[in-house]
Order: sequence, then structure tokens, then C-alpha cells
Amino acid sequence: MTQTAYKASEAVFQAEERELSSPAVSAYSVLMSVYAGEQPEYLSRSLDSMLSQTLPPFEIVLVKDGPLTPELEEVIAGKENLFPGMIRPVQLSANQGLGSALREGLLHCQSEYVARMDSDDISYPDRMEKQMKYLADHPDVDILSGVIDEFDTDESHVTGSRVLPLENDDIWAFARTRSPFNHAAVTYKKSKVLAAGSYRGDLPRVEDHDLWMRMYRANAKAANLKDHLLYVRCGGGMHTRRHGLKNALALRRFYREMYMMGEIGYTHYLFDIACACGLQLMPAWLHKACYKLIRKNTTPYQAGPKARERKPALPRGERLTRESSPEEIRLAQQEIFGIYQDVKRVCDEEGLRLILSGGSCLGAVRHGGFIPWDDDMDTVMPREDYERLKELFDSRLGDRYIMQVPGKKGSVPSNLFMKIVKKDGIRRPQVLQASSLDAKGLWLDIVPMEYAPKESWKRLLKGIACDALAYAAVSNYLYTFKNPVYRAYMSGSFRRSAEYWLRYALGFVLSFRKYTDWYDLFDRFSQGAEITDTVTFPAGIRHYLGETVSLGTILPPFEGEFEKQKASLPAQAHAYLKNLYGSDYLTLPPEDKRRGHAFLKPEYEDRAK
Repeated sequence: MTQTAYKASEAVFQAEERELSSPAVSAYSVLMSVYAGEQPEYLSRSLDSMLSQTLPPFEIVLVKDGPLTPELEEVIAGKENLFPGMIRPVQLSANQGLGSALREGLLHCQSEYVARMDSDDISYPDRMEKQMKYLADHPDVDILSGVIDEFDTDESHVTGSRVLPLENDDIWAFARTRSPFNHAAVTYKKSKVLAAGSYRGDLPRVEDHDLWMRMYRANAKAANLKDHLLYVRCGGGMHTRRHGLKNALALRRFYREMYMMGEIGYTHYLFDIACACGLQLMPAWLHKACYKLIRKNTTPYQAGPKARERKPALPRGERLTRESSPEEIRLAQQEIFGIYQDVKRVCDEEGLRLILSGGSCLGAVRHGGFIPWDDDMDTVMPREDYERLKELFDSRLGDRYIMQVPGKKGSVPSNLFMKIVKKDGIRRPQVLQASSLDAKGLWLDIVPMEYAPKESWKRLLKGIACDALAYAAVSNYLYTFKNPVYRAYMSGSFRRSAEYWLRYALGFVLSFRKYTDWYDLFDRFSQGAEITDTVTFPAGIRHYLGETVSLGTILPPFEGEFEKQKASLPAQAHAYLKNLYGSDYLTLPPEDKRRGHAFLKPEYEDRAK
């Protein structure tokens, strides 16, 4: 028996005889990968370091990532002869890269605990005894790593160490910047890795960091030991492998995914791209120099109080929202229609004209009621009736509803037009509601109709000024409340993110006045100076110039039907809809375009503050 084999068998005997103060230590598998470019002597040394552990493995699953050289095959065959049944080769037909090789190899591991090992590194003799004892004492921990010592050619000459945060909260805070574990020194639960989706093969260089982030999203518990567990070979070959355009593109995809998941902000994303991708694109010698400089810091990372107390990052874009079921939409429609009927009753009694507009007018003409996937009601009123309703509201409707409108004392406007919100109704917070002061119940929209100048050049100038003022007022509103949910939603794409930050910057510039002042200014400026034959809806979806029509298109209202009840429509509803939606307004849009408002998932409602 060789000395290595003797040490391994002796270690097994000692492990069986050793009394542990912790629960019984589980068996573990070792997962390794080797490819044709490895040095046979490095592989032999790496295997020996695992076979001679003071707590030996149950098995070593060795993935052959494509055809190997005869010298490497000879090393593997020799170890198999010395340790029958211990080494279990898994052959891949072609070289697929580390991520794909580990993904396949993990499926062949028979133990729940799997220890990673690279084919050119050297484990400390008691590495696995320390890790398995810790895992036995802490059965809730799913991932465990420790300190690694780096060397160029001789492990007795350590050139640097990678020291990591020890506690779970610190580890996941650190993970937003760099990999929180030393991959070659990791031991993890196989079931947790598979549940997170295992390794990916399309992210070279960051296949491990990507896996950790997916395990983090699955609420995995993590820890790192302060013990030194592994010697890592960091010769010139490593720096050649770790840089290049392919790796840089993979890093960009990885950080982009972290940004889209809300784990890093946009500035953080740009910084990571600049630093990480910059390292990949520099020459190997410069990469090596920078790498050594980074490794000089041997102080464990510890998150400050703010990082520990920080709420979980919000996901980006559509991940914040949920799709309403047809049943939910119908219930909402019924409640909104009830609001409309209450307001319409008061308007009829007071001689005020409340006219269906936008999607509600289209629904009345095309569907005889609500558009099946719509979840609000749009109406308009002549300015004189609009002002009268503001005066009557408290006495006639204030016991059941809240009015949010610019220019009314005591009202907290959330838009440039009037919203009548039902008290104690169905709560459906919109993601686009940027203020925590917004009423969260269902509502009725009422947009004032304004007279436009009869001269086309005056209409053009006033329309441009109105639209600019509306943009400025809403920008100031967004800046005032700085709603994190709305910001995360807008960060779902580059275009929307750029739009948000442009509005945010403009809002900052205009913050010398309150947002309500800007709303009131828009409301006053948009009003017509005299009665003309041309009207518009400056707060409508197509703004001042896009919603300009003849007075006869709107007034006098036409009595039609909506949900089998009487409702007022524009006098020339078809001409109005053609101007708003184009000549094909009666054609149903494709299913992927049939969307209502974006409503928040319940778990994010309290974050919109």
C-alpha cells in the first residue's frame, strides 16, 4: 500500500473512532472537473489532497470535460486502482466549460453535501473535517466556504489570501459586489443547488457567483469559516483564462441580471461593468498585477448597520406587478361603474355634463360597456361644470368618496386632473402612483374640457407651453415623493430608466416650489381665455394638441348606453374616437397588447412610501 493510500485508510479509522461533541457528521461527495489543458502533476496533487483528508469523502465525482490527454487519463486510472470505487469519472463528449461540467457532475453526486474542488488546487488536510463539523453543528446552513491562500508555483510561498465575510447578512451584502464564497473551497447542499437551478453553462468566469445569487433569491443560508482551507494555484495560466472578451460579455450579462432583479442600482451596475469588464479586457500581465493588488486586503468584510437593516431590494420592471384575473377585473369594473353612477346621478341633478371619454367611450361603442380587459373609467366635463362639481363635492359625495384635484383646498392631487376615489373600497394600488399619499381605492377619472384658441398658430404655441408645463409639474411630483417602487418599475428598461432620471433631475431643478403649485399653475394656464369652436383636453392621454377637436364633436352630449345603463357620449363619438385612436379603432388589438393598468403585487404595497 502506498503512503497516500495508507494515510487515507488510517484517516477513515480515526474519523470513525473520534468522538464529536456535535451531531453525527454526514458523508460528502467531492465534485471536480478536468479538461485537456490541465497539468497531470497538478491533478494528481489535487486528488491526493482530497483522498488524504482527515475526514475522507464518500466519493469523488470527476467530470472529464471532453477528451483528455493520455497523461491525464493515466493519473486518473492510477488513482482508481489505488482507491477502488472512490473515484467516479463522468465523461463528456466535448469540452463544454466549467459551468456545464459541474452541472452534469452534480447530478452524479450521491451525497446531500457536496464539496467543490478544482483540479489544480490543494486542500488543507483538515479542510473537510472543519467544514463538515461546522455543517453538522449548523444544519440550517446551505453554503459554507472559508479562506483560500494563493500561490504561483510553490504553496509554501503564499502570495495572497482571499478573506470573506463570515455571517449570513454580511455575505449577501458583499455578494452584490463580488462573489461571497471561494468557489473551490465551497461545500453546499446538493438539494439547495438543484432547487436554485444548478450551474449555468453560458456565464464563463461567473458561473459560481450567478449560482450564489440564485440561491440567495431562494433564501439560502450561508456562512464562511475564518479558517484557511485551500491552496489555490494562481500562475500565469489562470490570468490568461480569466480575461478576454468572452468573459467580459458574460460579466455584463450577469451584472445586468442583478440590476434587473433589483439587487444593485444603476450606478452600481455601471461601476461593476467598468471595473469587472475592464479587468477582463486588459492584458494578462496587467490583470495579474491588479489581481495581486486586490488580494492585499485580508480584513474580513463586515456590513455596516445600514446594510444589515436595509430592506430587500425591489425587483425591476414588470416583476413588481401582477396580472389581474378576469374575475378580479370584472369585480373592479362593477365597483368603478358604481362610482360613475353615483357621480352621474349628482351631475344630472345639478345639470352638469359628465361625458364618457377615452377607453370608456371606445368600450361603449365597440363593446356596449367596459372593454373586457379595462379596469378604469374615463370621463370629461366642460370646465364650468368641472369647477361646479368641485364646489358641490363635499356636501353631495364627500361622505363616500375622496376628491383628488388641483386647485381645491384640502385636496391632495395625484394627477393633473380630477380623481374621485371610493372610501373603503377595493384596494388596488397602481405602480404608477408615485406618492404614498395617493388614495389606494378604485377611482373615476374626470378630465376638464378647455376652449382652445381659434388661430392655429396660437393653439400650437399654447399646446407646446401646456405640454411642457405638464411635464415639469409631473416631474416635480415624482421628485417630491421619490417613490422606490415607481423607480424600480421604471428601471425595467434603459429607455424608461433614462426617462425617470430625466424627470427626477428636472424635478430637482423645479423643487424651489411645491408640486401642488406646479399642478395649480398648469390647471390655470390650460384654461381657455374665451369660448371658441375648438376644444381640447390638456390633461388627456394625447395632451393638448393631440386631443384638439371641434366643439361640435363633444357637445351637446349624445345619450347612449354603457353596461345597459344610460350614459352620455360625445356628440360625434366616432369622429372623437378616430381622432384619438386612428381609423381602425373598432378593430380588436392583438392579445399581447390588451393590458389594463399595472397593479402592484401585495408584498410591495408598503414599499411605495
